Amino acid sequence: MSKSSPSLVNRRYIRIKVFQALYAYYRTENPDQQKLQTGLFESIKRLYDLYLYLIKLVMQVEVAAREIMEQNKKKNLPTGDDLNPNTRFVDNRVFQAMKSNRQIAQLMELAKISWEDEHDGIRRIYKQFREDEGFQLYMIREENNLQIDKDILVKLFKEYLGVNDIVHSALEEKDIYWQDDLPVAALAVIKTIQSLPDGETQDISILADLYKNKEEDQVFAKELFSKTIRFGEEYSEMISSKAENWETERIALLDMILMQMALTELEHFSSIPVKVTLNEYIELAKVYSTPKSKVFINGVLDKLVAEMKTSERIKKRGRGLME
Repeated sequence: MSKSSPSLVNRRYIRIKVFQALYAYYRTENPDQQKLQTGLFESIKRLYDLYLYLIKLVMQVEVAAREIMEQNKKKNLPTGDDLNPNTRFVDNRVFQAMKSNRQIAQLMELAKISWEDEHDGIRRIYKQFREDEGFQLYMIREENNLQIDKDILVKLFKEYLGVNDIVHSALEEKDIYWQDDLPVAALAVIKTIQSLPDGETQDISILADLYKNKEEDQVFAKELFSKTIRFGEEYSEMISSKAENWETERIALLDMILMQMALTELEHFSSIPVKVTLNEYIELAKVYSTPKSKVFINGVLDKLVAEMKTSERIKKRGRGLME
């Protein structure tokens, strides 16, 4: 029995995308809420294109490696190794599974995914990788199985492809927002390689899904976005009342949006535990706001949570959610 497919989108990623959409909403004069919501889902959908580009990037290394191997055979004075090369890397089982998989071929064709313009750069990356001690040990290792093949490609992706400036520049040219999304898509690529089943893979799905539960995740995103806007003014006043010595206009917009989202979740999403919500928005503050924001946001939300519990504005339902 094969492992279930990994998925790209999780709740934290959705929160980030809603946060970005809300920031655009509050920074736009006469914002079109529906248009921004559509853009929110389009941005999430584009994550899958980034994922496909990264899968294709891994595949392109095999093309480059095979090309270099064939060119070496045609040297004026080829060595014995040039004429009879070690094909272990280009014969890697993961490469072969990806090349033969119908799902990958169809999706790459449909989305017009290609690294041809960066092929010379990818050749250079492969040549650097050949000098790696791990690569050289892989090429001479007696043991030969799918797990070993997976491990070397994960190493290639983590240490050479995923951190390379050529790769980052090429992706940024395709979509300026992909720089933020790269860690999410990269993790999915690693999971895709690691979860590849043994045996024939030509006609099965070996790629990650965009959503784990599309309907639930889309409802969560839509409601978090719309309800934060709907109750934003009320929450803004509540936040200001607990932010000692801070007037509403002096609270950074990023901090205000994060706290409004947190209050929306606390009051209107009964199945999400209070601690989960608080932890999530503190983590987002660390990444997207000022160094002092974490303490500020934590202090304000703690006061509001205590007050909202007392007035029964926070009502959590389900096993383990009552506090």
